[in-house]
Order: sequence, then C-alpha cells, then structure tokens
Amino acid sequence: MSTSILACCKPKSTDDRVSKLKKEIEQIESKCPKKDNHKSVHRILLLHFNGYVKDNFVIDERIVTCIKTIGKLTGMITVNSRPGTCFLQKIRRLKNEAGESTGRAVFTFTTVYHVFGVEDDEVYKLVSEWEELDVKVILFYENMKDFYNGKRCPRLKDFRLLDTDKEEEIKNDWCAIECEVDCRQVCKIDGKIKNMVDTLESYLEDYKTKQKEIYDLIQNKTISTDNLVVIVGHPHGRPKHVSVGQHYPSLKDEPKKVRSSQLWCRYYYDAPTCRGNSGSPVFIPGQPIAGFGFWFGHQHNHKRNVPSDTSDVQDAAKYEIARTVNHDIKYLGMSSIGVEQC
Repeated sequence: MSTSILACCKPKSTDDRVSKLKKEIEQIESKCPKKDNHKSVHRILLLHFNGYVKDNFVIDERIVTCIKTIGKLTGMITVNSRPGTCFLQKIRRLKNEAGESTGRAVFTFTTVYHVFGVEDDEVYKLVSEWEELDVKVILFYENMKDFYNGKRCPRLKDFRLLDTDKEEEIKNDWCAIECEVDCRQVCKIDGKIKNMVDTLESYLEDYKTKQKEIYDLIQNKTISTDNLVVIVGHPHGRPKHVSVGQHYPSLKDEPKKVRSSQLWCRYYYDAPTCRGNSGSPVFIPGQPIAGFGFWFGHQHNHKRNVPSDTSDVQDAAKYEIARTVNHDIKYLGMSSIGVEQC
C-alpha cells in the first residue's frame, strides 16, 4: 500500500495544490523498486489510450471501448489518505416499505483487503478497527488538474465493510465495501453536467453488455486476444492508467468449484503495476463473468506481485514457468480470487 500522498497541507490556490500533489507523487515514485514500470510502453494514461501499445501490439477497438467503460467504473480508494483502486460492481436503488423510491442508492465497490492494511487471514482486525479508518472513493479521476474539483471528481464516504465469502486455506484477498449516495447528485462527466447515479448505472449496464459481446466474439473466433490482460488503476495515486500484458494460463489457480458451474480462480500476468494498483479491476477478454449475477460472477481485482527474490519454491516455480513464454519477465502479478462460469 502506498505512502500517504493526500494528507499534505493545502496551498492557497488549486494550481498550487495540484503542483504540490504532483511533487508528492514524484517523490514517492523515486523510491519505488519498480521504476522501470513507470515509463513502460505497456502502461498508458487512460485519457491517451486508443489500443495502440507498440507496432506489433494493437488491441481490437471493441475491446478498447470496453476498457474505457471499465475505466469509468474504476475509482481511487483512499484509506487514511493512502491510495489504492476499486471497481464499482453494483448499484442498488433503495425503496421504502411501499415500494417507493427513497431517493438514495447504494454503491458497492470491490477491492482487496490489504488496501486497508490487513492480509486475508487478518480480516478480524479490519472488522474491529473499521470505524477508525477514513475511507473515501474518488470517482472520474482521469486528469490530475481535476483532482481537487469536487464536481469533476466527486468523493464518496461513510463506507461499510461487507461480509464476503471466506474459505479456510484459500487466500482470496477479495472484499467489498458499500456506501449510500443521493440519487439527485450531479457531477461533470465528459464535459457535461450529468446525474451521477443515472450515468454510472448506464456505464455498468454497458460494461456487462460489452463484456458479453466480447465473450461471444472470442468464442466464435471472430477476434483473438493472445491471452491479453488489462488492468485499470491508480498507480502511486496518479490519474487512471491502463496496464496491458498477457496472462499465463498454465499458472492459473483453480482452488474451488461450486455446483459444477462456478469456478473460483486466480490469474497471473505480466502487466506492469505499482503500489496504488492494488484493488484494480483485472479485465481478461473472453472471461465468462458478465451478466451472471453479482456475487455469482465477478471481476478479479489486482492483488500484488509474486515476490521474485524469495526462496519460496512455489513462487520461484511460477517465474520459471512464465519465463518459458516471456524470457524477459521481471514482475509477475497476481489477481485476487474471482468467480467465473465453467
């Protein structure tokens, strides 16, 4: 989890505050052990992302469109001012006993436990200490100059930690939080004042539709992905970046199958990530999760890198297998446990 970058003193003007924020991030990045990731051609500012990575690596425009929608649903989560990433998985409008709208909606975000400073087997600590955490989610943060603009980058707070399925001996790290919002709230999206709940609902439905369309196209062999993986997140608290690479099917963990139709699984990949990417949605085109329900099929979130300088035999073996495909791999990322159809 990244060092705090958001708890600094507030300079007088917005420009001064943004300039100070940029310097704070650059200072943190200078100490990052993965500096080579910062200028990788495989890590691209979402605002500039058009599918072109390099001459022999161009992503199909239909997948690009889906990735941009995923970007709209990706938020920067801050825990006591330290940044991570989360994904808006569900929106539920609240009704009273008569079935009438209360004018409130519940947003449910997925992320990973260690964004909150605990590991998968220490959730009891998080539950007992939750009230002491200052948890916020910042939406639509795509340009650093908009960071302090509440209309362009609205901030959500007063989150609850949801109970999630836990299994002994399976370290999934995946978790969910939720908060209530006013259905009348507006913000500036793509240069226009829009209702926030309505707009995010449309993005969520669009994401499910596009993901299913891409699944069908891949099943029909209309498009090929070559084990493409895409991660959208906020490395070091920067505006949204897209990280692209490949995942390694031979490394995929499948610790549990439920009712012969749900597969609990984890992916490994070489897309460049840094601190602040924890909790980022991991998009694997063709993965059968869209439209199958909320907990029944959900997005994977980025967990962390597999340690490369460890004496752990299993971790070392993963790198050896990955190097049979990509000899130059330096960092092997891993997702949280996710659920897909099988």
